[in-house]
Amino acid sequence: MSEEDFKELKYSSPKENLEIHELPHHQFDLLINGEKVGAAEIDYFSKPLPLYQVSDLYVDFEHKSRGYASAILAQVERFLIDRKKPGVLVDAIIPGDPASGLYKRRGWKEVPNMMGLYVYNWPEDVSLDVLAGYPFRYTDPMIRINDVRNK
Repeated sequence: MSEEDFKELKYSSPKENLEIHELPHHQFDLLINGEKVGAAEIDYFSKPLPLYQVSDLYVDFEHKSRGYASAILAQVERFLIDRKKPGVLVDAIIPGDPASGLYKRRGWKEVPNMMGLYVYNWPEDVSLDVLAGYPFRYTDPMIRINDVRNK
C-alpha cells in the first residue's frame, strides 16, 4: 500500500493544544501512517482587523514534492473561508524557493511594498494599507503571552 492510503489531516483547536501543554494555535497536522510529517499553525489577531496569521506551514524534507503542502494549505484556506476571515503570511515565502509558487497558484496575493507579506481571502472593501508595519509587530504567540502576563 502507498503512503496515500494512510494520509490524514488532523485539526487541533487552541483549547485542545493548551490542554496538552502546547501553544494555543489552531493546528493542522498531516499524518502518514500515524507519523506527523507536516503541519500548519494558525494564530488569531484582532488588529489591524480580525485575521488569522499562518505562523508555520511545513512538510518534512523527506516528504516534500508530493503535494502534501498543498493539501495542508487547502485546509488552511477552507478554515479561513469558513470563518469569513482573511489570512496573512509573514516571511514565509523565500524568494526563489520552489515552494513559493504554491501560494501564488492557490490565490495568495503579495502585498505591494511589504516584502514577504501575503494575504488570502482579503475583504475587497478594506485597503491593504492597514497592514503597514505588520511584519514588524510582535506576532509570535510566546511574546504575546509573556506581554499579557507582565501587564
